[in-house]
Amino acid sequence: MIRLPFTFVAITLALAQAAVGQDQATTLLNAARAADVVVTAKVLAATDPSPEWHRLQLQTLQILKGQAPATFTLLEPSGACCGRSLFALQIGDTRLMFLRRAGQALHPFGGSRGVVAAEPSIVAHVQALLASQGQQELAHVLATCLAHDETRIADDAAHALATLPQLTLSHADRAAVVDALLLASARGSTRSAALVDVAVRVADDHVLDALLPAYLQTERGDQAKLLRAGLCRCPSSAVAQRLTLFVHDDRAALRAAELLVLLPTLDAHSALDRLLQPTTHPRVALCIAEGLLASGVPGEQLTSRVPAPVLALAERQRQQPKRFRAINPQRR
Repeated sequence: MIRLPFTFVAITLALAQAAVGQDQATTLLNAARAADVVVTAKVLAATDPSPEWHRLQLQTLQILKGQAPATFTLLEPSGACCGRSLFALQIGDTRLMFLRRAGQALHPFGGSRGVVAAEPSIVAHVQALLASQGQQELAHVLATCLAHDETRIADDAAHALATLPQLTLSHADRAAVVDALLLASARGSTRSAALVDVAVRVADDHVLDALLPAYLQTERGDQAKLLRAGLCRCPSSAVAQRLTLFVHDDRAALRAAELLVLLPTLDAHSALDRLLQPTTHPRVALCIAEGLLASGVPGEQLTSRVPAPVLALAERQRQQPKRFRAINPQRR
C-alpha cells in the first residue's frame, strides 16, 4: 500500500474543494453563456431506472437559448449530495434550467447552480443577459440590477459585473455601483467585496469622493479593511490629494493615516504632513510619525511636532526587525 505524504493529500483535497466551490459559485451570466440550452421546464414524472439513479421527465415551457424538445429527461446519481440538482424536485415543480449537451442527452450545467427557481424576475434577468449586445450594454444591465428588489439578482449582478474583462460604465452606472457599495458596506454585506473591485476599476474623482468618506466613517473594522485594500489599488496620487479633505476628527485621521502609510512614499508624504497637527491624538501621531520616518524624514524634523514619547516609540518600532510566524509543514 502506497502512503501519500500528508501535505500532498491536504493539497489535493483543497484543490478539489476549490473546484467544487468555483463550480457552485457560477453566476447566472456565466451559466447562461456556457450552457447549450436554457429553458424553463416543469417536472412531469420520476422514472428512476434503479435505486442508484434518479431520472426525471420534464416538459419544456419556454426556451431562452438553444433548442430543446417538448419533453426531455435528466439523469443523475441518487441521493442528496454536493453538486446534485434533481433530488429535491417534485412532480409539478417548475425550474429555470441551464443545460449542456452530451451526445443526445442533456445534463444540468454547474451542478445545483444549473437548476434555479423559475421566479419571473430571475427569468426576465437571464433573458436580458442573453439579449445584451456587447460588453457595455451587458455592464449596463448588470449595473441597473444592483438595486433590484430580488436579493439573488442583486448579488449575482455584483459578482458578474466584477468578472467582466472589460468594464466601461456610464456616469449613471458608476453612481449605481457606488450607491450599491455604500449600502452593502453599511449592512456588512458579502456583496461589498465584488462591488469594491468594480468601483476600483472605474474609479474617477466622483467615485473616490464617495469611497473615501465611506472608508473613513464606517463603523466596521472588516469593512474598513476591505475599503482600504480597494483604495490602495486606486491612483495613489488622487487618493492622497483628496483623502485629507474628508478628515474632520481624530478617528478619521487615524483611518486616513493607516491608508496613507500603505501608499507610495512620494504620494503619501505631503498628505501625512498635512494630517500632523499640534492637537493630533497620540495614536494618530504615532501612525503618522512611523509613516514619515519610513519615507525618509529625519526624526529631528519631527521633534517640534510630535510628543517626545510618541516619537521615541515610533523610532523604536521603526527599528525593530520584521517578525514572521514560523510554519512547520510537518505539524498536523
